[in-house]
This record gives sequence, structure tokens and C-alpha cells, in this order.
Amino acid sequence: MTDESTILLAKEGRPEAFRALYDRNREIVYRLAFRYVRSRQDAEDVMQETFIKAFKGIRRFDFKVGSSFAAWLGTICVHCAIEHLRRTQRRSGESQMSLSDLPQEPASADPSPERTAIARRSLSDVERAYGRLSPGQQVIFDLRHRQHLDIKEIAARMDCSESNVKTQLGRSVAKLRKFLEPLWGEL
Repeated sequence: MTDESTILLAKEGRPEAFRALYDRNREIVYRLAFRYVRSRQDAEDVMQETFIKAFKGIRRFDFKVGSSFAAWLGTICVHCAIEHLRRTQRRSGESQMSLSDLPQEPASADPSPERTAIARRSLSDVERAYGRLSPGQQVIFDLRHRQHLDIKEIAARMDCSESNVKTQLGRSVAKLRKFLEPLWGEL
């Protein structure tokens, strides 16, 4: 059964169609959620929230707009992840790192203890600086610099204007520079 026919059945309220859409897309949504929330339990919560919102709004999905169902789900997932991160930050007051969040030991041609310590500290500095970005800025920065999407693709995924994406990227880089410059010298 194709996505289009399955979605038409889901729009009619058929539970087996919802189940088929869930089974086809759950792994993609989970991986995307995990990329942003960095916790299995939180990723599962975001995935669940994504599918609930998607199934409640399935009647609004339209193939004619040009977006695939997986891309539409991805957009919902990114928004759910941002909201989850905002709720988490409000509850904790500030982002906190656990020992499991610390970067892994970097690979090096010269694995001297000194080089390893410097690299580990640098990675930790970058992660702390990244944690100071707002959840929306983290997502936009990640889409641009880790996933290498262009501005137009990011704007479509985030459901915002290209100028907003450019503004958020500029602010992100400025915040990172402001935090890292005193640690590393002039960037």
C-alpha cells in the first residue's frame, strides 16, 4: 500500500492505516528526535508527541503541496523537540550536562595525554557553548552546520522565512564566538 492510499485511509479514521504510517516512519522520527534531545527516554517522548500531533492533524496533510509524509513528520518532530527542550530548560533553569553527555575521547594521530586533554577540553567547551543557544537556534545551527542543509531547506523544515534562518544563524555564531573567544583567544 502506498503512502498516499494509507494516508487517505488514515484521514477516514482507520486504525490500521495509522499503525502502518507509524511502523513505516517511527525509526526516522526517533532518530531525528534523539539528535536534538540526546536522551532515549526524551526521544521516545518527542516521537510519541510527534505522532499524536500528526495523527490529530492528518486531515491537513496534502500531497499536492509537494512535501512527502516523512518530511511533514520531520517538521512536526523538530517543532516537538524544540518545545521539549524549552520545557526542560524552564524546569531546570539552565541546561545541565550529565557524565553521559561528555564527548568521547577524540581520535588522534598522536594520542599523547596532553593532546587528548586539550582536545577533550575543547570539545567540552564547544558543547557548553552550544548548550547556551536557544533550542530553536540549536536546531537551525545543527541543520546548517552538522547536516549541511541549505538555507531554503532549513526554512522549509522549520516553517519560517529564509531571512529568519539567516538571522538565527548569525545570532548563533555570535553567541558561540562570545563564549569561546575568551577561552580560545581571538576566533
